[in-house]
Amino acid sequence: MRAVHAISVIIVFSLIIGCSSEQVDEESTWYNYGTSITEADVIKVSYAIENIDDLTETPVVIEGTISQVCQTRGCWMVVEDEGQIIRVRFADYSFFVPWESSGKTVRMQGTLQRDTVSEETARQWAEGVTDPVIKPEDIHGDQEIVMMMATAVSIKDGTPLSDEQMAVIGENGDHEHTH
Repeated sequence: MRAVHAISVIIVFSLIIGCSSEQVDEESTWYNYGTSITEADVIKVSYAIENIDDLTETPVVIEGTISQVCQTRGCWMVVEDEGQIIRVRFADYSFFVPWESSGKTVRMQGTLQRDTVSEETARQWAEGVTDPVIKPEDIHGDQEIVMMMATAVSIKDGTPLSDEQMAVIGENGDHEHTH
């Protein structure tokens, strides 16, 4: 009986250690841009959009998949989840994300707002990316979008900005690239 109890204790202890080491490993693969994420609760893009009226102007942490990144400097990205998208800009252009971040899981902290962009701007955005969610020719009239002004971004399996991207950012100085 003691042997069975001892084995049970060892198995439970091994499971606890195994689970905790997996959590540590998972957390260690996130690369941060901007400030550090300080909020603990993480919501999905689809939840944020469905509940935007309750979340506007309140700091939130949202998780999704990066579908597009500004290929000029890395100064914005589009994040999706379950067919819903949020366009993300970085507060005061104080940080950028790597060009090659599309397809990666991201968490970002900031505030949400509804915004309306002109047909022309929406078409420019769609023309500026490979495989846009909505093709430029399918955009008609002003478009209502959900925007996030992020102060912190953490990308799973993220990397530092490349030397090439850093050089482009340096060349552009303080130019506010909004596409």
